[in-house]
Amino acid sequence: MDPAAFAALVEQCAPTPDQVRPLTAIVRQASSFEPLLVTIQARKPVPIQASDRDEAIQLATEAIATGQPVRTGLAQLDAEETKQAGLTAATTFDACKHIAGLGRLFEARLQAANVTASGREQAIAHVVASFATKAPGTPLEVLTRPTASRGVDISIGDTPPTNTPAAPARERSKWDVYRSGLGTSVFVYER
Repeated sequence: MDPAAFAALVEQCAPTPDQVRPLTAIVRQASSFEPLLVTIQARKPVPIQASDRDEAIQLATEAIATGQPVRTGLAQLDAEETKQAGLTAATTFDACKHIAGLGRLFEARLQAANVTASGREQAIAHVVASFATKAPGTPLEVLTRPTASRGVDISIGDTPPTNTPAAPARERSKWDVYRSGLGTSVFVYER
């Protein structure tokens, strides 16, 4: 999704109109504006970019059914955050509903921070940083697209993109599906 299209969607779907900048910062750091991103949290997180909404729902549901911790949607919300935002495994992949739920969750965290007028910008930056993926490791890379890093230094202003470019395909082995660069094993998955 294009950042400008995302901003327009936030204006339409967010509970309050002043959430464009903070929600944009949250989604930029979490998924780089990919509404169908499913990340299976393991020792080394596995991000999967679904091709359509039905596939994203199926992937998330299968992972949840097998006991895997999963982060989903634009803001890469975990199971507890998804519940707090009033979303389900199906509604989290509806961009407008996801933004509305994220807006409610953002406001709840901002209110919990007991914000004063003088410290509002700092509190907003702190709340935005609280949405950063909590798993250890280095920045994730989606099968064909890189995702955002998990840095905690978040500015709600003009945040530069946090994507790291993927190495050209000719530099990787064709079988290196997860781009681990180790060259020691192959993982084959068939549904």
